[in-house]
Amino acid sequence: MQSAGTSPSGANQQPWKFALVKDPQVKKAIRNAAEKQEKSSEEKDYIEYAPYLITVFRENYGLEQDENGQTKKVRHYYALESTAISAGFLLSALQHVGLDSIIHTPFKELSVILDRPKNESPIALFAVGYGKETDTAQQAEGKPLSELVFGDIDVNSEEKTTPSSEAKIINTASNYYETIRRRRNIRDFSTEDIDESLLVKALDAAVTTPSCAGSQPYRFAVIKDHAMKKIIREQAETEEKKLYEERISDEWREALAPLGTNWMKPHLTDAPYLIIASKVDGTEADHESAQGVKGAYDKHQAMTSAGMAVGVLTSALHFAGVCTLTHTPSPMAFLRDLLNRPKNEMPIVVLPVGYPTPDCQVPDITKKPLDDILIKY
Repeated sequence: MQSAGTSPSGANQQPWKFALVKDPQVKKAIRNAAEKQEKSSEEKDYIEYAPYLITVFRENYGLEQDENGQTKKVRHYYALESTAISAGFLLSALQHVGLDSIIHTPFKELSVILDRPKNESPIALFAVGYGKETDTAQQAEGKPLSELVFGDIDVNSEEKTTPSSEAKIINTASNYYETIRRRRNIRDFSTEDIDESLLVKALDAAVTTPSCAGSQPYRFAVIKDHAMKKIIREQAETEEKKLYEERISDEWREALAPLGTNWMKPHLTDAPYLIIASKVDGTEADHESAQGVKGAYDKHQAMTSAGMAVGVLTSALHFAGVCTLTHTPSPMAFLRDLLNRPKNEMPIVVLPVGYPTPDCQVPDITKKPLDDILIKY
């Protein structure tokens, strides 16, 4: 959970909480509520008997005291997207240390059972432990990478790379947290190319992210063509200029101030690759083949699954030795139209991917201590 707490977030607001449950009575209450919620005969014994449960909560808004000692609400930006990416970091950390998990869709009673405040909403419930060696249950086969990733990339590439000495150190690191905590969003990208196979392997990891009914409601567009990146930058800067000069609230401007951002986005053309991640809602006829493009039928589940996949992808790229930025142009529908994607796909983040420039600088920001984001039961 310390690793999950290092995840990037809108204006570094870190709008998440993690409830760690070991108490048998609390786990039993959660199991009973889950079975009642689904109204099916399927038992959820894994919820009760897993050594630990972790419920990931998003903070819909923050609470702080003003100069008069009065409590006021603080708006959180991209709260669901940020918390979902953090849950992806958690999933990656669990897998890295050899722990198994089942992710259950959230339900309102979780907030009641765990006595969480009104400004928090659960987005995912992890049952965590070691899988039984005798368990023969098979994971549903996911879609091939070629159905989830498109653009300027050969997903069938089998080119092998020789890891750099830094990558070797990362791959053999015993302390996942000490590695992932060094990850930072950067905005100063070198134009130096990176090996495409690194992206393929990272995307391979991302599309293993669990989703409701195996729907995999996420898509990844990979852009290397400079002309296309230039168009994306021009359109993004047009929208961002309107945001910074016309639409931005004083509260949002204040939240962004420590990051030193503005409407100019050179990273969109400097980075050798852009990865545009989208969530998929419902089903819509494919714009080319008239085949159904299946997504999640609940928009929050689609956002949660897609955000978690972005978290897994971002973690994988960090361990591959390359840098990223979680960039969220506002609004983002122009990206879907530019890429000629179906209407039920909506971009949620743009990831420039590459190496930093020699003089790259990052903002002096910190992450919340574990005690601020972890509640134990």
